[in-house]
Amino acid sequence: MKIIYKDGHVDECPQDQELHVIRHTAAHIMAQAIKRLYPQADFAFGPATENGFYYDVDLGDQKLSDEDLANIEKEMRKIVKENLPIKPFILPRAEAVKLMEERKENYKIEHMADLADETEFSFFQQGEYVDMCIGPHLTYTKALKAFKITQQSGAYWKNDKENKMLTRINGVAFRNQEELDAWEKEQQEARERDHRKIGKEMGLFMTDDLVGRGLPMFLPAGEEASHAAQDLPKAGPRPFSRSHSGAGRHENFPALPVSFPPAAQGLFLFWLPDQVSPRQLSAQVCAAPSTDRISPVT
Repeated sequence: MKIIYKDGHVDECPQDQELHVIRHTAAHIMAQAIKRLYPQADFAFGPATENGFYYDVDLGDQKLSDEDLANIEKEMRKIVKENLPIKPFILPRAEAVKLMEERKENYKIEHMADLADETEFSFFQQGEYVDMCIGPHLTYTKALKAFKITQQSGAYWKNDKENKMLTRINGVAFRNQEELDAWEKEQQEARERDHRKIGKEMGLFMTDDLVGRGLPMFLPAGEEASHAAQDLPKAGPRPFSRSHSGAGRHENFPALPVSFPPAAQGLFLFWLPDQVSPRQLSAQVCAAPSTDRISPVT
């Protein structure tokens, strides 16, 4: 994979730097797409990260929807197809500041003021888009093969809560479509294993805005599961046993350790027979709860 450095020379990219360069270039292409769709956009920082890339941008009063994010990604694909060459250039401070002033890059100008007087300012340009950056980057936009915008969030300028809240747009990028497909599969599996999703499906806990989304409350099935889990360290391995309220019977199960629920290993541990699934047990508990009260998860 060929990359271009800030001094203009092109070389083969070290293998351990490939993803970083790909993601850094993806951030620039995303910024170019944003600028085309939202000319008022004023950009802050846009680095590559361990898992992808992002750009913090001031869009004024503009709020982005999921449809807007999809349109930005669509515009990125247009830029990739244009196969724009990515070219670096270096300017002394005075000329660099003038360029950023002409382009109304207020956050870049403020950042430049924080740097030492002797700083050499390098830029990378693709088509009409120019960004202050030390590189390196891909040599053409078409070299970006697989990417996806994932989400947006808020981020304070310079991570200071006294500064303006900017819009942070996140994405991921990989060497090829196969790697992106594998990542998307992992994300889907993680969503399916999410204890917040499974816990609600199994009737273990609930959340409420009045209490706070970060404070789940046990439902009867979750309350019983919690007590059973807390009793295990005291008693050691033993058959799981419970009485059905109002049913007049007592059940004992052979000892067989399994995790419960599957997505939250370490949260609950039960001794169940191999023919009884965690979901079946949850159904039993919900059908005959020992209490109707809701308890906070502790």
